[in-house]
Amino acid sequence: MSSAGEQRSRSRHIVIAVLAALLVGAAAAAATLITDEWTDIAVIAAPTLMAGIAAPLLAHRFRAVPLHLANLATAEKLGQTERELTSEREQRAALRELDRGLDQAATEADAIELIRTSFSTRLSGVPLELHLIDVTDPILTLAVATGDHEVKTPERTSPWDALAARTNATLVYDTTDRLDVCSHLRSRITNPMSAVAVPLNATGRLLGVLYRLAPEGQETSQNEITYLEDVAGVIAARIAVLRTVVGGSRADAVDRLTGLPDRGAMQERVLHLLKDRQPFSVAVADIDHFGQLNETHGHAAGDSALKTLALVARRAVRPEDAVGRIGGDEFLFILPRTQPDDATRAFERLREELVLEHSTGDGTPFTLSIGVIGSTAGGSIEEILQRAAGALDHAKSQGGNRVVVAQRTNSKS
Repeated sequence: MSSAGEQRSRSRHIVIAVLAALLVGAAAAAATLITDEWTDIAVIAAPTLMAGIAAPLLAHRFRAVPLHLANLATAEKLGQTERELTSEREQRAALRELDRGLDQAATEADAIELIRTSFSTRLSGVPLELHLIDVTDPILTLAVATGDHEVKTPERTSPWDALAARTNATLVYDTTDRLDVCSHLRSRITNPMSAVAVPLNATGRLLGVLYRLAPEGQETSQNEITYLEDVAGVIAARIAVLRTVVGGSRADAVDRLTGLPDRGAMQERVLHLLKDRQPFSVAVADIDHFGQLNETHGHAAGDSALKTLALVARRAVRPEDAVGRIGGDEFLFILPRTQPDDATRAFERLREELVLEHSTGDGTPFTLSIGVIGSTAGGSIEEILQRAAGALDHAKSQGGNRVVVAQRTNSKS
């Protein structure tokens, strides 16, 4: 049975054939009725007229070919976008699962075993290596390794042999067979591979390096790099908490819920910047209607919101920036060598990241208000923090969910 499209196509062909026959017949008839001069004109005009009528019909038919190809290209793009969104949702779900699991780890050994399980089940097939700095001896030790790749065990390795650790920056290599690849990585890999190296840093302390390996020359997307940085951030935060408790360091240096520095540690960071006369921006942020969130959804939802904000904040700041929890739902950000206007744009991106996290997560959504001030606008630490808190109060008075710079009447929403 013919489809509707085939029937329409056959109908067009019949119409064109009838028109052609009529025009040719008209030309022949005209030739018997008019002079030789007009006969020539009629014979020439008839096919021309026929072509003028038939051309739009034929053009309409042949336009269907590129249109069909365009539809295929659009469908492929939509399919690729959907696959990327699905992958991102799966990654975020795995990250939240890892974060919640690590929160229950009572010892570093428990945490490492949980990380090994997560890498093997959620990132199976991806060669990963987690190297941690030994607690008693400043050397890098292999804590977790997954994937099928040949390695050799190097001799005692200093953390500073790992270039990502030394520079405190994520490094991407298309091959490990290069002289400028960090010596720690080159000393381990037997056959050349591509690699991503992510430092583990929490509370201003270097804790180790996370390596992701792949076949030589294979590109790593920015989304994959961001995900690896998030994984490293979650691991570093928990390891820092466990080592602080066990090591007998100042217990309040790290907030145990989020793994971020506490108020005292953040104030010390501000003091150092003031002493070094480095310009910087400070921001105080808190969750809008946090008390209501706790009352309506329970304290577990409140704790989840705080941990989500810590996760997104670690992802949004630069390696040289600092973020800490200074009490309740208040967070403090320190951005060295950053003017308030630039800081404002950075925090608007942070708010966008928070919306994205809510769209892919299963927690209770919340918004954020932020007050920003430049270091030159205040004298002492107390004055700087007080004026940043004043800008935060102004953001709250305007309905929240916005960034306000101290001593400015306009806000960004």
